[in-house]
Amino acid sequence: MRRVLALAASLIAGATAGGILMLASQNVSSVKQPGPTPTTHEPSQITAAEPTTPAALSVEVQPAPPSDQVMLAWTPGGLPEGLAERVAALPGVKAVTSVRSELVHLIESRDAAGNLIDQPTGGLVIPMEVMAFDPATYPAFVPKQYSAEFRNLAPGEIALGATSARLRRLGPGGILQFEDGTRFTVTAIVDDVLIGAAEAALPLTEAKATGIATERYLLIRYSGSRKNLESTIRAELPEGVPVRIRAPGETPVLRQGDAVLSPVLIKERFGEFAYRPLDGLGLDLEPGWVEANIVTSEIPLLGIVTCHRAFLPALAGAMREMQERNLAFLIDPAGFRGCWNPRYIAGGKGISRHAWGAAVDLNMGANPQGLESAQDPRLLEVMERWGFTSGHEWLIPDPGHFEYVQPPHGD
Repeated sequence: MRRVLALAASLIAGATAGGILMLASQNVSSVKQPGPTPTTHEPSQITAAEPTTPAALSVEVQPAPPSDQVMLAWTPGGLPEGLAERVAALPGVKAVTSVRSELVHLIESRDAAGNLIDQPTGGLVIPMEVMAFDPATYPAFVPKQYSAEFRNLAPGEIALGATSARLRRLGPGGILQFEDGTRFTVTAIVDDVLIGAAEAALPLTEAKATGIATERYLLIRYSGSRKNLESTIRAELPEGVPVRIRAPGETPVLRQGDAVLSPVLIKERFGEFAYRPLDGLGLDLEPGWVEANIVTSEIPLLGIVTCHRAFLPALAGAMREMQERNLAFLIDPAGFRGCWNPRYIAGGKGISRHAWGAAVDLNMGANPQGLESAQDPRLLEVMERWGFTSGHEWLIPDPGHFEYVQPPHGD
């Protein structure tokens, strides 16, 4: 059985990157392997997790040589073809790895003893975000003491992120079977940050069979001027393609769409559902999950709202504060476009946070997707304090969209 890896996500904040990605540390707090749960879970039994705030761990971070740095680069909808090769040839670049990921449909899981854990019925599937990495280049971007775990992951093997392992109730030896017929054995539990907060990681050789085709982001190790390299990377992109470039400490986890929580962290907060895809973007969610988690309530300034039960208190608090501060005029009732809406994200295969009832659209008439924000800064400030992030600074702006990103300040 392979070593169970653990590294607190809190390492990211403020860490400095060096010859390896900023995840390196001298002292790593271990994560206990989740024990098997020999119970068959029908879809209606997959319910919402209670809201939790991860406890910060005290970890001594190993300083990195100042001449060696790491950056992340991603573009909406996937990277342009050949970008990794072009970036690898740029002056000052020492190493590049490209990470792919897709939504994969889980239809069955079993623990190491062969006991059935999850098996949705009625044609439903459980969505999982799975990343695929190149074993030849990705290990250069994880701590050296863990690089062998990524180099040696063999065909038919899969690593689970620590949060995903808890949700799946699986440890090493567990089995995951996907809708496309592929089947994988869990051989390692790794900290979320080591796999870009995906739910699971596979070697690139397994990507095609599993349908993981989209290159999402690059990790780049370099020396020299960050500003110059950023400019050169932007020049390598097709005209009109926006790019987000991050350095360690500028984002909680190095991954695409890093302004919002990854799907596994949304699941941890609001629960996991099974679903059946409908025509277009719609999703038919399992009735048991909807009954347990989706509620309707009257919210100040907005009226009758249907959201996740764990999302409503913060939304109500934000709207009450707007009232109390005499800022109600900043909310246009006609511009409220709802909260719970089970669907995919338009233009992609990801699941909208509206499917969890964990997002809300405000003042949409004056703030359509793709245009600059017309939201008042006072509204943005209130929403941020109550734990929401806004889409006004996204690469493709969506200024009317607000979704959960953290507990309200002070919780």
